[in-house]
Amino acid sequence: MLLSAFCSDAGLRMAGALRTELAPFLAADPLHPLRPELLQAAYRMLRCAENLECYSALHENLLKAKIIDFSADCSAVIHAAQEVLCSAPNNLRFNHYTAALPVAVNQSALITVLLNLICNSLLYGGAYPVISIHIMRQGGRAVLILSDNGPGIPLHRQHRALQPFESNSHLPSFGLGLPLAILFARRFKGTFTIES
Repeated sequence: MLLSAFCSDAGLRMAGALRTELAPFLAADPLHPLRPELLQAAYRMLRCAENLECYSALHENLLKAKIIDFSADCSAVIHAAQEVLCSAPNNLRFNHYTAALPVAVNQSALITVLLNLICNSLLYGGAYPVISIHIMRQGGRAVLILSDNGPGIPLHRQHRALQPFESNSHLPSFGLGLPLAILFARRFKGTFTIES
C-alpha cells in the first residue's frame, strides 16, 4: 500500500512538473509561432501529463462523483474535438442519446478518458482514421461505444496494452491510455471492454 501511495503522489508531482515545463511552449508568442512538429509534441506531452495526473488521482480515489448528463457532456467533448481535427471533421462520427442520461462520475476524468480514447484512435488508426462514437442507454446503464477502422491490437499484445506504464508506441507515452479507461470505469461502477 505504501508503494502505491508513493507512486500516486509521485505521479501527481510529475504531472505538475510536466505542465510547468510545457506552459511556455503552449503559450508561445503568436508573432513567433512554434514549428508545427514542436507544438504537436508539446500537446502530446500535455496529454501524457493529464493522463498521469488523472490516473494517479483515480488510483488514490481522490476524484469524487457527481451526477452529470453523460450524453450532453460527451457530446460537448466530441464536438470540440471535431472542430480541431486536422483531418476532415467527418472522420469523427457521433450518434448520441437525445434525452438526458444522468450518471454519477467525475466530469474532468470523463473528459480526460474520452479525449484520450479519441486521440489514440487518431494516432494509431492508420493513414485515414474514421472514428465512430455511439452513446445509448441499456436498461439503467449509460453505454459509450467507440470504434475505429485502425488495425486493432493483436491478441498477443492486448494484455500488455491493458497494463499501466506499458506502451507499444514509438511516440512519447506513459502507457496509460487503456489502463486509465479501465480504472475510470471501475471507480465509477462501470465496465470497460476491448475488442479487436
